[in-house]
Amino acid sequence: MHGMLRLTSAVVFLLTSLTAFAKTNSSHPEKPFIRGIVTSAITHGGDDIAKVQFKNADSEKIKAGDLLMIGGGILISPPQSLFSVQLTVNYYFDSIIAKNGDASFDRYPVELLVFVNPGRHRVGAGITEHFSPRAELDFDGQEKSSAKFDDATGLILQYDYKLTDDLFLGLRYTAITYTASDNQGADVDGDNVGLTALYQF
Repeated sequence: MHGMLRLTSAVVFLLTSLTAFAKTNSSHPEKPFIRGIVTSAITHGGDDIAKVQFKNADSEKIKAGDLLMIGGGILISPPQSLFSVQLTVNYYFDSIIAKNGDASFDRYPVELLVFVNPGRHRVGAGITEHFSPRAELDFDGQEKSSAKFDDATGLILQYDYKLTDDLFLGLRYTAITYTASDNQGADVDGDNVGLTALYQF
């Protein structure tokens, strides 16, 4: 139940933010070769990173492939070309807050994707580098702890549909694995699927 509420809240936040941003930007009569973009994604998947037990006996987990990523960058679209290149810097995070403690998982992805753009569709693939992945746990009666992971490289497959002249909505799949910095414990699977949105200006 808590997981569904968190996912719903993230979707509402994403759509509200994009709508507000779009209303403050008019369409461009001339589309430049390089355009600024803001991006976001809601994702789910991967191994369990942490578990929070609520007072009412319910529990919620943070997974290595959850939950919300926001960022910005540039989209390079050469005139008359079927291809485009997208470069973004992002903040990717998930957190759970309970009366008896909280948990979080944060990382900073830099992504480079190449797209083929037939009509209003675009299909792409690329790489993502997750810098400083870190999980933190803070529960009542326990010492605050954290787990650091090495920077990780992953692969992305993505499909987008051009909903308006400047707004894309899509789906993505990311394959990535996190390795603990102290080399203790098994690798953590961060593979995930997600919904994406991009606004270009």
